[in-house]
Amino acid sequence: MRTYTRHIKIAIVLMVVIIANKSYGQEFFAPVQNQYIADNPYLISSAYAGIGDCWQVRASGFEQWVDIADAPGTQSLSIDGRISDRSGVGAILFNDRNGATSQKGIQLSFAHHLTLNEYTNQYLSFGISYKFTQFGIDTSQFNDGDPNLPPSEVLPNVTVNNSNFDIGVLYRLGRFFLSANAVNLLQKQIDDFNPTEPSSIQNYYVYSGYTFYDRFSDIEVEPTILYQSFAGDGRSTADLNLKVRKLHRGDYYWAGVSLRSLVDQDFKPLSVSPMIGIKKANFYVAYGYQVNVNEVFDASNAAGSHMITLGIDFGCRQSKCGCTY
Repeated sequence: MRTYTRHIKIAIVLMVVIIANKSYGQEFFAPVQNQYIADNPYLISSAYAGIGDCWQVRASGFEQWVDIADAPGTQSLSIDGRISDRSGVGAILFNDRNGATSQKGIQLSFAHHLTLNEYTNQYLSFGISYKFTQFGIDTSQFNDGDPNLPPSEVLPNVTVNNSNFDIGVLYRLGRFFLSANAVNLLQKQIDDFNPTEPSSIQNYYVYSGYTFYDRFSDIEVEPTILYQSFAGDGRSTADLNLKVRKLHRGDYYWAGVSLRSLVDQDFKPLSVSPMIGIKKANFYVAYGYQVNVNEVFDASNAAGSHMITLGIDFGCRQSKCGCTY
């Protein structure tokens, strides 16, 4: 009876693994949660690499539903900075897990910045990234924790690698900015035993906003929007963000809120995230709390999601070109 039950379980698990294999064609991208709002737009677009006077290091962690076992979690470590007056480079290490599935990888970026009109502060930036991603399924928890299982009944882990490229364009006019980005330019190779999985894994991001400034109170108000479209399954989401900064002698602190909605479902809201942050000298810290408001997941039965970002700036020097201010 025990052997029969184990065979049934293994058959079910194998079906789960096959389904997961069919779905990973829609993965292979650095997960975009709310970390970019913590003054790190480079997570969205490689075209931001090298903009600013300093090299920036940002470490972010995003943990969802912290009181639920095997809940999703995302960590990233990014660095970007200027290598000349008009060019910058950057790198991102990322790790994303959701139960038995995970994806981790590295992204390397180069960006070049041009001045269209110096008097109107009109600039155009181009960025390109190479990204290596490893998608995996850990089947150890499906093996009953029994070390005496024969090899024929031990499920092997699933690992799939992908190399790809992203491109981004950033246009700035005064305090207005607009970036357009294409993620995963290369098609995915289809496995012979999974001909139904999608080969298209492209994602498209559009990020735009305007920074209003009151010089009498040293306050900045910045509404932004991030639109994401996923070619693999037709999903699309939009983040509506609002930040308020208080500047003080080179330092600042801010508070904001982000609302994520499903565009393909008549802007059905998914989550709302209040956030705060502070930059003091060369150190940066931000915290956010996400509350789910969709009907699929009952947020009343679980704690919310937490995001924290820690950062440091170094190697600061002003460029001779306004395109990287």
